[in-house]
Amino acid sequence: GNSLPVLLAAAMSPPPEVDEFSIANALRATPLVRCLTVDLEVPAETEIVLEGRITRDTAPEGPFLDLTGTMDIVREGRVIEVTCITHRRDPIYQALLPGGPEHKLLMGLPREPTIYAEVSKVCRCLNVLLTPGGASWLHAVVQIEKKEADDGLRAIDAAFRGHSSLKHVVVVDEDIDIYDPNDVEWAIATRFQAHRDLVVREDEPSSSLDPSALHAPGQKTRTTKMGLDATIPWHTPAGAPRSAPERNAFKRTRYED
Repeated sequence: GNSLPVLLAAAMSPPPEVDEFSIANALRATPLVRCLTVDLEVPAETEIVLEGRITRDTAPEGPFLDLTGTMDIVREGRVIEVTCITHRRDPIYQALLPGGPEHKLLMGLPREPTIYAEVSKVCRCLNVLLTPGGASWLHAVVQIEKKEADDGLRAIDAAFRGHSSLKHVVVVDEDIDIYDPNDVEWAIATRFQAHRDLVVREDEPSSSLDPSALHAPGQKTRTTKMGLDATIPWHTPAGAPRSAPERNAFKRTRYED
């Protein structure tokens, strides 16, 4: 068991020179203590600590249920020699259910900022969501403020750069609620034309977590990626704005007796 900042930092993939503990400490003060048998420090609030050394030996891992709710491939993992186990008094063992909400949050949340950063290089990015229906890993919705005709298409390419495992991405305008699947589908239904707004990229590197992708032993998983520009068409009369009643007619009201 660890604190939430440590869990989030551990799920990130920063450059080699960035210490994950510094990320955790930026989220919340995370004091460290020295281990007993190895020259390392660990969070003082950790419930159970396994000390040891990573060997050069490998052993097969899996197959395990993974993020998508399907079985992942068998992987060769390094063997660890445990030298010491320490724990707090009456330690709490936190179990993380594979493919559950916690798993999806920890995997997907750190990738949303990387997508946001890449999209922000080509246009104004407002928000990013890796959707639960896409296992918080394979599908994204990107919200932008469109200022140029091809901002939506540029945002698609940038989103794929920001998260290499991304399979499908939908780009929408600032008036669309990216946390509402119905709102996103409405944008696709009323603003998207496949001949103009669809991007298909074949034979792209992908995630091994996608069982529909092409898996070959010893090779990187390959897939076909798709992006949908569901922003308002640039030359549509009046910009195809959503009608005011749709947004404003229904308001929360409290009735007094």
